[in-house]
Amino acid sequence: MESFQNKSRSNSKLKGFTLLELIIVILLISILLVSVSNITSFSVYGYIDAKDRIRLSQSSKWIVERISREVREGLPQSIREGVSGNIHCVEFMNIVNASTYLDLPAAGPVTSFNAVGFDLTFAAGMLVAIMPINPSATYAGSGTLGSVASITPTGTQSTITLTGPTVFARRSPQNRFYLLDSPVSFCLNDNNGQINRYTNYTISAAQAFPPTGGTTELMGENFSINGDVFNYQPGTLSRSGILQINLVSQNRNRNLTGNSESFEVFHEVHIRNVP
Repeated sequence: MESFQNKSRSNSKLKGFTLLELIIVILLISILLVSVSNITSFSVYGYIDAKDRIRLSQSSKWIVERISREVREGLPQSIREGVSGNIHCVEFMNIVNASTYLDLPAAGPVTSFNAVGFDLTFAAGMLVAIMPINPSATYAGSGTLGSVASITPTGTQSTITLTGPTVFARRSPQNRFYLLDSPVSFCLNDNNGQINRYTNYTISAAQAFPPTGGTTELMGENFSINGDVFNYQPGTLSRSGILQINLVSQNRNRNLTGNSESFEVFHEVHIRNVP
């Protein structure tokens, strides 16, 4: 009987945990949970940061490529850039077609002229440009541009009829003319970080920041400035014109990794300067 009681007392001592053991287990589990939580949070933030970097990089490349392609296809000597407040813009005239004129008079007002056909088609609001030499002459509204009333195909030729008598100040050495639709502007607003494309607005002798009365298309977000965004160096006899684009891409809603990490994009576009 005595041995049975001793055995029962011995077994009772082996049951359960002491308070110290429980505290140690709780501490170990807490440390483990904190470690796992940190690893998980670092992984999530790392993924988000990497995703933001890729998105910002791709957006910057796409914007620069879009501006470059359109500017290269713009009317020679029509590029102008500037800044007003926190809005930086580059503007140019968009070419829709071009050909060679055949019987443009040497001087005086012009109401119509014949040109090599080249599948010329008419659209409302179309303009014709002859021998543009600088932006001020192009946007002045006279001497370089004329409004087209109609284009009539006649065999391999086309007759370009203007809306009224127009005086062109210069003649092209290669008898070249361009058909245009409207000016195009790309503007970066540093207040909201957006780059917009503006079209279908009225030509103005003074550059607008931004243009009004036309169509506005959002091209990109999360951009800021670092000096002049657009810088145009006109062409010379020894080189073409050069448009420099300098953008800073940064997530303005959430700084990457908790700081002000950003990407600076610098690009040069070579512009033909032969009118």
